[in-house]
Amino acid sequence: MDKLKKMREEVRRIDREIIRLVGKRLELTRDIGSIKKAAGLPLLNYGVEKAVIENARAVAKDLNLPADFVKSVMQLLINESRTQQERLHYSAYSGEKETILIVGGAGEMGRWLATFFEIQGHEVLIYDIVPGGNEFTAVSSLEEGLKRASCVVISVSLDVVPETIDRVAALNFKGLIFDIASIKGHLVKSIHNARQRNALITSIHPMFGPNVITLSDKVIGFCDCGSTEALNRAKAFFKDTAVREVDLDLYTHDKAISYVLGLSHIINIIYMKILSDSGFHYSELKKIASTTFLSQMITSSSVINENPELYYLIQKYNPFKEEIFDKMKHAMTSVIDYVLNDEKEEFVQSMQLSREWLNQEKSSGKE
Repeated sequence: MDKLKKMREEVRRIDREIIRLVGKRLELTRDIGSIKKAAGLPLLNYGVEKAVIENARAVAKDLNLPADFVKSVMQLLINESRTQQERLHYSAYSGEKETILIVGGAGEMGRWLATFFEIQGHEVLIYDIVPGGNEFTAVSSLEEGLKRASCVVISVSLDVVPETIDRVAALNFKGLIFDIASIKGHLVKSIHNARQRNALITSIHPMFGPNVITLSDKVIGFCDCGSTEALNRAKAFFKDTAVREVDLDLYTHDKAISYVLGLSHIINIIYMKILSDSGFHYSELKKIASTTFLSQMITSSSVINENPELYYLIQKYNPFKEEIFDKMKHAMTSVIDYVLNDEKEEFVQSMQLSREWLNQEKSSGKE
C-alpha cells in the first residue's frame, strides 16, 4: 500500500508538471499571436500546424506511444491556442470603429453578433420586438437606431428578413446593411429594391450557430449583391479572425445550402421520427448500440434539439426543396428496392459510387 501511495503521488506530481507546461505553451502561443498581429500576419498557418502534428507523431513513435492519442492531445492544444490568439485578434480589430445596430439582437445569433462586435470595440445597439437581456444598449424604435448607426445587421426570423430590408431601405439608411439569413432566394426582390434606392447592401451567411466561441475553421458565405463596397465592408469585420471566407452568388448559395443544410436537416429529422415511432425507448436502444448508431445519434440529436421553427423555415424557403425531395425519394426507393428485390450487385455498386465520390473529394482537399 505504501508503494501504491507513492506511485499515486508521483502521478499527481507529473499531472501538475503537465499542466504547468500546458500553461507555458499557451503563454508562448499568445505571445506569438501578438507578434503575428503586430506584423499583419494571418492568424492561421496550416503549414506550421501540420509540422507540429508531424513532430508529435515522430516523438510518439520514439517514445512508443499511440500516435493517434498523441495527435489528439496536440490537436486540443492547437485548438486552445487558436482560441486565445483569435480572442486577441478580435480585440485588436484594425478597421474603423462603427456603431452597429443589430435588428433582432435579442435572438441567439443576434446576441452572438453583439458580443463579437463589442469585443472588436464597436458600439453595439439592439432593436428587437422581443425583450432581451440588458447587456447591450437597446433602442426603442428602428428609426432611433438607424439615426445612430453606421451599419445595420439583420438577424431576424427568415420570414421577416425581406420586410426588414424593405423598412430599412425605405428609411433611406445610407450606412452598410447586411443580413445573415440561411436562405437567400426570397430576399432577392427586397435586395434589388434596396439597391434601387442606392442602399449599401450585401448578404452573408455564418455557417455556425450561437454557441461558437472561436471562428477557427468556421465558414462564412459572402454573397455579392452588386456592391463591392458593401461586400468588402462586411468582410472587413471578420478579416482579423480565423474564419474561412467563401464567395457565392445568391443562386449558388441557395443551391449549395439545399444540400448542406436542407438535405442534412431533413434526413436527420426523418431518422429521429422513425426512431421515436419505433416503440423502443432511446435508453433501450443505447444499451445495445453500435458505433455507427451512436455516431449518428450525436448528429441527429444536435439537429432535433435546434429551433424547430427555424428548421421549418429553412425547408419552406429553400427554392430547391422540390428537387431535393424528389432526389431523396428516388434514392430511398432505389436502395430499398435493391434489398427487397435481392439486387446485391446494384446495392454494392451504389455504395461504391458514393465511396468514389467521397474519396475523390478527400484526395482533392475539398472535404
